[in-house]
Amino acid sequence: MSASVSDTIKVALHYTVNARLMDALGELNDDERRRWQASADYQNKHGIDGRAVSGFCGLISVIDIVLLPHARFDLAGPGDSPATDGVVIEALDESGEQTIDLVAWTITDPGSVYTLLGRAGLLGMWAALNPATYIFGRPLIVRRSPLCWLKVGCEGAAVVIPELVARTFLDITNMGGRISGQDLGHARELRAMLRVLVDQVEIVAPKPISRAA
Repeated sequence: MSASVSDTIKVALHYTVNARLMDALGELNDDERRRWQASADYQNKHGIDGRAVSGFCGLISVIDIVLLPHARFDLAGPGDSPATDGVVIEALDESGEQTIDLVAWTITDPGSVYTLLGRAGLLGMWAALNPATYIFGRPLIVRRSPLCWLKVGCEGAAVVIPELVARTFLDITNMGGRISGQDLGHARELRAMLRVLVDQVEIVAPKPISRAA
């Protein structure tokens, strides 16, 4: 494939992905007018200060979602089935300014996390990659779930896609930072998660080259 063709495909994919994200954000804003009470009730139930965290996660939308394979989701349209009550927030890039994905979980299972586009490995990326986070030996505290992260005012970070987070954690340790779980049990879960990811990397030996007699 020529470089020009490859670049054209990349540009087309970039446009398609960003267009889908913008469409979804538009749907969330429109739906907020209809289901604002459900969102307010959810925040009150879990002690979330929506105004304080909005700059870190956008709107906290309670909306019907459709769960898809590979930990993905989509916003439910008219007649979509099976749809379930979900909570959707925005995931920002390392600058903390640009929305790169939408993250969701169901009302009944906040520990299972889904993304719209598969681009957000971590909520709180700006904190994770900011050297100031680690001054005086302070670690980055990784919360057990996005819901836990919201409940503490979006301090620290929360894992969304483990396969993407592994690289981020390595970058943190390379710049002298430390990572802390929410508690001892969670720290062990994070270590086990990273160990599993490393074990999935297959390394093989080259096949011997046969030489003609």
